[in-house]
Formats: sequence, C-alpha cells, structure tokens
Amino acid sequence: MNILLINPQTPYFIFNKEYYIPSSLLYLAAVLRNNGNNVGILDLNTFRIDDTIENHNKILEIYDKIIIDRISNFHPSLIGITCLFSGQFPLVLNYSKKIKEKFINIPIIIGGIHPTLFPYEILSDCPSVDYIIIGEGEESIVNLINTIKRYRYEEFNNDLRQIDGLAYRCNGKVIINPKTSFIANLDGLPLPAYELINLKDYYHNTNNWHNPKNLPINCSIPIISSRSCPVRCNFCSMYKVMGYKHRKRSPKNVVDEIEFLYRKYNHRHFSFMDDNLTLEKSHVLDICNEIIKRKLNIQFETPNGISTRSLDEEILEALVSAGLVRLSLAIESGSDYIRNKIMGKRLPRKKIFEIVRLTKRYNSLYVRAFFIMGMPEDNRKTLWETHDMIKEIDVDKPIVFNLLPFPGTKVFEQALRDDLFIDNVDLDNLWRTDLYLTENKRFFIKPYDLEVEELYEFRERFDKLIIKSQRHLR
Repeated sequence: MNILLINPQTPYFIFNKEYYIPSSLLYLAAVLRNNGNNVGILDLNTFRIDDTIENHNKILEIYDKIIIDRISNFHPSLIGITCLFSGQFPLVLNYSKKIKEKFINIPIIIGGIHPTLFPYEILSDCPSVDYIIIGEGEESIVNLINTIKRYRYEEFNNDLRQIDGLAYRCNGKVIINPKTSFIANLDGLPLPAYELINLKDYYHNTNNWHNPKNLPINCSIPIISSRSCPVRCNFCSMYKVMGYKHRKRSPKNVVDEIEFLYRKYNHRHFSFMDDNLTLEKSHVLDICNEIIKRKLNIQFETPNGISTRSLDEEILEALVSAGLVRLSLAIESGSDYIRNKIMGKRLPRKKIFEIVRLTKRYNSLYVRAFFIMGMPEDNRKTLWETHDMIKEIDVDKPIVFNLLPFPGTKVFEQALRDDLFIDNVDLDNLWRTDLYLTENKRFFIKPYDLEVEELYEFRERFDKLIIKSQRHLR
C-alpha cells in the first residue's frame, strides 16, 4: 500500500516555531516500510508561507492545495494525520474534511495525545475521520493496515475488534478498543525513517540559541531514549498515551541513532524528549558514557523537563560532560504543600536548592525551571511561595504555566466533581480544543480559596518577574 503521513503546521497562535522533525511519523514510517508498504511524509511545517499574508483563511487555502496536490501525485491507499498536541486538532479536522471532499474512498487515520483523549467524541461528530490510533501507535497501525490489506472491500469488523488501541465506527456505532499493550522491547523498533525527509527543510535561525561549544545547530533533532513515566503527577495525562510502565531503549541503541545522524548528516544538536529521562540512574549514565566513549562532540538539551528529585552530582557531571547545555527542571511549585501533597512530586525543598546550586558550577549550562499556577488548592500564600522561590533559585529562565486540567488527570476529575470550572469553559466541547487555545492568557478552573481576578493578578506578577529574571531569549 501507498501510505501518506501528514504533519499539520504549528498553528499561528503558538509562539514557539522551532519546528522539531515529526519523530512519531518517522517511527511509524519505519515500521510500515518494514511491513512492505511504500510511505511518504508530508510535513506542512517545512513550507514557509509568506509572512506578509495576514488572512489566516488564505494561508489555510495554500496548505489545502499543498495537501491535495501531494495526494494526487502520490496516490495513497490510506492517509494518516498526526495530532501531536491539542492545539493542532482544528487543523487536523479541517484537512480531513478537505481530503474527504476530493478523495472520498481514502481511509483517514488520526493519532496523537488529543485523539487518544477524545476518540468517542471525534468519531461521533467527525465523519471525515475513519480510524483513531489510541496511544503508542506502531503495533496498532501495522495491525490495522494488515487487516485492511486482507479484506479490502469485505466485511472485516470482527478483525478490527482484535486490534489493541483502535477506535472506529461499525454500523454507525463508535467502537473503542482500549489500549492495553505497549512495546516492551524498544530496541526491536527500526530507527526513525530519516531518509524520508530532507533535514535541511527544518533548518531555522538559531543565532540566539545557547551555544557554548560554538557548534553548528541549524535545528535540534529529538531523541527518545525511553517511553512513559510511572510517577503519575495529578496534572499529567501522558500515561494515557504511553501507559504506566517506564520502558527504555538500550544505551547503545540510543547512541547508535545519535551517531548515525552525527556521521551521515554532520548533525551536532539534539533534544532528549523523554517523559522522564533520569528516572533510572544507570541508564542515563550509560548513555552519557557511550557518547563520551565514541567521542561525539555534540550539544543536547532536555526541553520536556527533568525530574529534579532524580538528579544528583554524578548525573549532572555526566550529562554536562556528554554535551548537556540546556537543562529544564520540573519544579512545579514553590509551595511544599502544593508540590508534594497535591501534585505528588515527592520533591523536598532542600533538594531543589541543592540541584540548582550544583548547576551553577557549569558556565556552559543554561537552566530553565518549570512552575504551574492555578491548582485547585492554590491560594495567595502558595502563589507567593512560588514567586519567592523563583527569585531565590535565580535560574536563567523561569517559566510559569497556567494549569491545564487535561481529561484523564486527577485534577480534571477533581474540578469536575467540585464544580471548579469557570463558567466560560464548555465541558461538552473540550474535544474541540476550547480548553487548550491559550498562551498562559487564560484560566479554566477557579481554586477553592482564590477569586479569578486574583489569578490574573498573580499571572501579571509572574510575567513581570520572568521578564526581569531571564538572562537570554531562549
């Protein structure tokens, strides 16, 4: 089969336009090719649309034409569209509709965290979407493709019921096969199909990036050395995608990928995108030692945040020696009560200051710290504690996120149970992404002991503090 995988562009309202290559699609493409399919990738982020065009509908028309032209030339038997984050879903839905208008008989699959959270709602309301892959997708999509190949135009719903992590319609009824099986041997997966993209399409201006080694950056390639996180913070929904069990690639397998990109493409900058990179000390130390042993002169970062509790002097030294230049610490709150009793971080205040103090030994290390404001139990005291901690730790760039109560999280269930959602939140249409179209300008739940006006007051305080505190643009 010809299979076309599409990555929608980053929406205009998202300020971060660093354009990571679509690792999820490259992994899917690799397993699909190993299964005997011809795969193409269309990443709309690689098309630089004229910045002077202010009419967003006009821009969408340009992307529509790019998609239709590619389909007409590639003749796919099936199309997959990824929805990496919820803000992309309106684009995913728009493109599925446009494709169905022109190519009614081509099945459309979507996947990613947003469809994983809302499979029933999407399939009930969006006839342009035929299938949803729930959670980790490599095995499920191969099983689906094989089932379609076997039956083509015959009845095959009984076989679809056997596919783990698949949602679809049968006789007008939405069927959801829960995600119960996750890939145990990650080394058994082929490396991402980098040959299907032109790496130079992802190059962008990195002149203001932290670059202590003065190496060429061009862009940062994501590396995923492990999947899932077992900690279960009350605001995190990633377990819905990757399950509860932490699974690791071998250090050799991870560094083989880095070295392949290093040798073949002369690439020098990487981003470890793990949900919990340092959960197992020996694993991260072995990765660092493997990089050093192979004399790979690289720089890397941890954009998703590192569990501060899992860090120590030995791990930091190994990471920096291997090439770590930008570290993101997941602290989440300056209040011991909020951070530990409510969020479940199990992170002592003393440990936070110890790790931040250790990072200051390294002039080459740029440190960000992540915080969240607006938890149901937040009050003026707890928010002031976060404000004061940001000033005390004095990292290069503090970042304070407004709480997003994702469905499937404990904090969402709590807000629903205790009627904490603010009146303008349409709970019946969260799947349309009303909840997620924000750049920390909006709140969705009201804490027990704060007025909404007080939340915005503290948001302004945090914004001013961040501007005052940060030492670099990036």
